[in-house]
Amino acid sequence: MSDFEDQAMTKLANHLARTYVALAHIAANLPIPVTLPTGDVSNIEAIPAVRRMMELADDQPMPEEQQAELYAICSFWLGALDLYGMLAMVEFHSSRAHSVAANLLMAENHMLDLTEWIIEQD
Repeated sequence: MSDFEDQAMTKLANHLARTYVALAHIAANLPIPVTLPTGDVSNIEAIPAVRRMMELADDQPMPEEQQAELYAICSFWLGALDLYGMLAMVEFHSSRAHSVAANLLMAENHMLDLTEWIIEQD
């Protein structure tokens, strides 16, 4: 990989990690708190945990809109992680790197909305 590609991969990996940490924080503050693995978490732990969070979204005692936001956060994060894996294993392409970033930005936008709702509930 070129220096640019290495830098892009590092930035995307950091963005994935930060977004996961934010998701774990949101999960812990849901009406029915959910604990996601934290600390030095591998994809082997994170992927099934986020998938399970998607399954639990409908069981949260909150309006349908907030359930959908939680589901979307998980979906966008998992999509970003899948695309990142393709960048690393198959071929680096700038359009795919932009797609990872776009998925993470969408997840973060839904996080902001869901966080606002959570704060309003206190």
